[in-house]
Amino acid sequence: MNNLTLDDFSLFAQVAAKQSLSAVARERHVVASQVSRALARIESECGMLLAHRTTHGLSLTDEGEVFLEHAQRILREHGQLQDSLGSRSRTVSGTVHIGVSQLLAEYVLIPRLPRLRAAHPQLAVNLHVDDRLVGLAEEGIDIMVRAGVPPAGTMIARPLCSHGRALYAAPSYLRRHGTPRTPDDLDAHTLIGNTASPGHNSWGFMAGGVATTRVVAAQLRVNSSSAVVSLALAGAGIARINDVLGRSLVRQRKLRPVLARHGIAGEHHIYAGILAERHRAPKIRATMDYLQDAFAAFLAPA
Repeated sequence: MNNLTLDDFSLFAQVAAKQSLSAVARERHVVASQVSRALARIESECGMLLAHRTTHGLSLTDEGEVFLEHAQRILREHGQLQDSLGSRSRTVSGTVHIGVSQLLAEYVLIPRLPRLRAAHPQLAVNLHVDDRLVGLAEEGIDIMVRAGVPPAGTMIARPLCSHGRALYAAPSYLRRHGTPRTPDDLDAHTLIGNTASPGHNSWGFMAGGVATTRVVAAQLRVNSSSAVVSLALAGAGIARINDVLGRSLVRQRKLRPVLARHGIAGEHHIYAGILAERHRAPKIRATMDYLQDAFAAFLAPA
């Protein structure tokens, strides 16, 4: 196994996490056959089968689980070594891996990414855009940006922002189907649900001074918050989305608020999770500054 490289360990960790060669290939911007050959070469170096391949994906063998455990430890130790050496220098360099949902990537991070690159030209950024929750150490993520409860365990949680949720629809949809006047009117409308986050389908309202919750049986369902917004923008129905983004799209005349006087926005928090042993690295500190600025700009009224 003397010929295995750090990238081999990284690739195997990705394969184990994704359980799909094509998914790893897309993330690495290569063809799936290249990932398959790399995995076969790793197995040849080890002299044993590390993964069972099927038409539906792959799963690790017992030997593969042992190899994964060592690969993750090697990657963690390499990252810690880089951070320890980098913390002695003020130069922000290397690669930072940010895990983020499609919605936050599209509307918050990507529009402001050029500023980070301009400030730190030696810093490379790898966005891992995925709505599912992933492990930082397991998938080589440096910073995980997520909504909901703060990360626990060995992670440091940094709050980035809070927001509410409200109902919106495209002007084209409301012209065709009319505008609901009361929560009961929603029964006659097409509603958009989120299968990835069931809590997003519990819509709160005030009725006669009493708070009520309506669990929406949506006619359109998708497993991505970004796709929920896209469906609303396309005029497909009424959706409950981040109210900061919603207000921005209203100002752009792309959406209109629905039942604004009846809705309960609630308060939802977004955090950045960082492995405790990595938070002092220059690239992490610089990226955290960028994330704080990006969310501050996102929240600021136009």
